[in-house]
Amino acid sequence: MKKLRFLFLIALSFTVFTVQARIKNIQKGRSDAGIRVGASFGVPAGAIPSGASGLPLPAPSIGLFYSYQFTPKWSVEIGAETYSMKARFETPYDNFEYVGDIGKYISINGQPITEPGEISSIYLKHAFVEGGKFNNRYLVVPVTAQLHFRKGWSFSFGSYVGYNFKKEMTGTAKDIMVGSANYPEWEGNPAEGTMPFNESDKIKDWDFGLNVGGNYEMKSGINFDLRINTGMMDFFVKEFTAPPSAYRNIVLQTTIGYRLGGSRRI
Repeated sequence: MKKLRFLFLIALSFTVFTVQARIKNIQKGRSDAGIRVGASFGVPAGAIPSGASGLPLPAPSIGLFYSYQFTPKWSVEIGAETYSMKARFETPYDNFEYVGDIGKYISINGQPITEPGEISSIYLKHAFVEGGKFNNRYLVVPVTAQLHFRKGWSFSFGSYVGYNFKKEMTGTAKDIMVGSANYPEWEGNPAEGTMPFNESDKIKDWDFGLNVGGNYEMKSGINFDLRINTGMMDFFVKEFTAPPSAYRNIVLQTTIGYRLGGSRRI
């Protein structure tokens, strides 16, 4: 009877040890997926001209993610998501080329600069853009490492690459001063009228940068994520000479997500 109990205890201990080993192995090699939805707030980061102002606007953010946890403390995550850099702005611009129906909108000393209906380019020495709007929507692939430092809590950092599939940079140009490159006889004379400002084609198709953030996950798999994405490249094409410096995307994302299969809290 004692031998039977001894063998039973050995078998029980072996079973417990095996189960624990399997749990640890699962924790070390667990992979899963989920979805996140929320809002993004973006601004262009660069030199601020005197007299300029702006305000970030909320935009929807939605994405999918796949993660692999290779140790209890560390995991890596790859995602596919969409968010916007959306903002209002008013700013002066100097020394840039404008293409459009110039004669329809502005004149100097009562005379149209070109014939109305004629699409032409003009070098503007100065203009002030009011009612400006950025609305650049990106399809982004982020790759992040996650440190699970406390039950339910993690810190993430990594990089991303994004494609701008919806570009918008529009407004109304006023206080226009024509440059000498086109019409030297009118240089220094203010133009009457305003023109639509649409320089959406001056924004690059691609963006690349870094991200950092934090996440809290409940036992149910519902999680809350806060992340900031910082562009590492100028999002304007080099031919656009109006901005006084390089400008980079800064986008804050706040989302709520769900991990399929529940939480993996440590």
